[in-house]
Amino acid sequence: MFSRPLRPRVHPAGADGRLRQFRHDAFDRDMSPLLVVDHVQSAGPDGQPAPHAGLSVATLLFEHAQGAIETEDSTGARQTIRPGDLHWTFAGRGLVRRASAGDDTLSLDALQLLVNSPAALKQQAPASFHLAAADVPQLVLPGTRMRLLAGRFGEQVSPLELVLPQPMLVLDGRIDGGASFPLELPAGWNAWCYAVSGELAVAADGAATRALPATTAVIATATSDDVCLRIRGVGTRSHLVVVAGMAIHEPVVQHGPFVMNTRQDVMRVVRDYEAGRLGSL
Repeated sequence: MFSRPLRPRVHPAGADGRLRQFRHDAFDRDMSPLLVVDHVQSAGPDGQPAPHAGLSVATLLFEHAQGAIETEDSTGARQTIRPGDLHWTFAGRGLVRRASAGDDTLSLDALQLLVNSPAALKQQAPASFHLAAADVPQLVLPGTRMRLLAGRFGEQVSPLELVLPQPMLVLDGRIDGGASFPLELPAGWNAWCYAVSGELAVAADGAATRALPATTAVIATATSDDVCLRIRGVGTRSHLVVVAGMAIHEPVVQHGPFVMNTRQDVMRVVRDYEAGRLGSL
C-alpha cells in the first residue's frame, strides 16, 4: 500500500540554489508513471537546450515564487510560466526544449516532473499544454485549500483533463494542522505524496499510517481495488503536492533524457537527435 517515506538526494543548483531529487528507483514501491521529480529552489534554469523523447516534462511553479520562466521547444511552442502555473511538454518521439529565467527577479521554487509515456504514445508527435494559475479549479474543504492542476476530483475537472496524453492527477495546496483531505486512488494507479513544508500523516484502511516530515515523500499504490487515502495536516499549516497516474507495466530503457522500451528504440532516437531530426533552437 505505502512505500517507506523517503528523503530526496540534495544537489547544488546554480550559485546559491539546491535541487531535491526523487528518483523512481530509490523507492521500495513502484513510482510509475513518474520517473524523476526535482524540487528546484534557485535563481533560475540554466537556459541550455536539452532533447527529450518518450516522456513528458511538467513544470509546476509554486504560487509563492517570484518572476517567470520562459520555455520554448523545437515545435515552435513558446510559453511564459508564471507563479501558480503548470506547463506540460509531451516529448513523444522527440523534441528539443529550453527553459530560462524570464527576468532578473526570478526566485525559483518549482517542481519538475519527468513522466514516462506508455509505448503507444512514444512515437506520437510532440505537443505542449499550459494551465494558468487563474484557470486552476479550487478545492476548498474545512482547513484545506487544494488546486486541481490536472485530473478530476468529485465534480471538479481541470482544464487539462481532456488534453493531456495520459490520465493524471496533480494537486497542490495547503492543509491546516488537524484537518484532513480524502483522496480516491483508482485501481492500477500510484500516487506520489510530498510534504513540501510542514508535516503530514498519510493513512488508508488496512495500512499503517505514514508520517511525512517536511521534504519527504511516500508512494501509495492501489493494485487491484480502489483505495481511499486520508492526508492529515500535523502541527502548523503544511504545503502538500500529490501526483498520481496509472502505472505503466512496460520495460524502461533510459539513456539520459530518452526513455524507451528497448535499446534499439533508444539508439534510434539518439541517431535522430544527432542528425537534427528532433529539431533545434
